[in-house]
This record gives sequence, C-alpha cells and structure tokens, in this order.
Amino acid sequence: MPHLVIEYSEKLEEALSIPALVSNGQQAMCDTGLFSPSAVKTRALPYRDFVLGKRHEGSSNLFIHAEVRILEGRTAEQKEALSSAIFNFLCEAAPEVPEISVEVRDMEKASYSKRVPF
Repeated sequence: MPHLVIEYSEKLEEALSIPALVSNGQQAMCDTGLFSPSAVKTRALPYRDFVLGKRHEGSSNLFIHAEVRILEGRTAEQKEALSSAIFNFLCEAAPEVPEISVEVRDMEKASYSKRVPF
C-alpha cells in the first residue's frame, strides 16, 4: 500500500518513456522514506479525451496529474513533503509539460481491503 497513480495526456507517449516515468515514480516514492519499498505500487493511465479548462490558441494540451493514495495516519508535514517530492520528480522528468499537479489522499483503514498472497 501506498498507490501512486500517474494520469497523463496520451500525446506524452510520443515524447516521454512512460515505463521510465512509472519506474522513476516508484523510486521517488521509496526515496521519501515514508514507505517500505515492497509496499509501493505505481501505475500510469493515459487519457485521450479531456478538457483542461479554457485554453489559449497555440497552448499545449499536455498534462500530468499524480494521485498518491495512502492509509490515514500521516502528519500534514509528511503529506506535504510527499506531495512536494512527487511534484518535483514530475517537473524534472517532464519539463515540457505545462500542467502538472499532485494530490495526496488518505484512505480510511476501516474501508480499505487487500488480498495478500500466502
């Protein structure tokens, strides 16, 4: 458990290595020191159809949004540091992308279920 879900505009596949983005995102999560490396799960989801607010003519239609889902119990400072770490990683990995955002979400322990292999 935690989950890093990287959503991105499908056109980025022409300019970025998505497997590298996922792998390096996994490492960025581990580098925070907040999680056991064996617990982190990272995946990426492309979007072909979307609207990014009112756009100016000639502006890029590229975005990356990362959602980090963690079990409740972290401090506000830990969540802020986590958000900053993932945001900085994405900005460095994709400097040509004008729209980058990160959201850290708490998952309630009471409503989270997980199957664990024997």
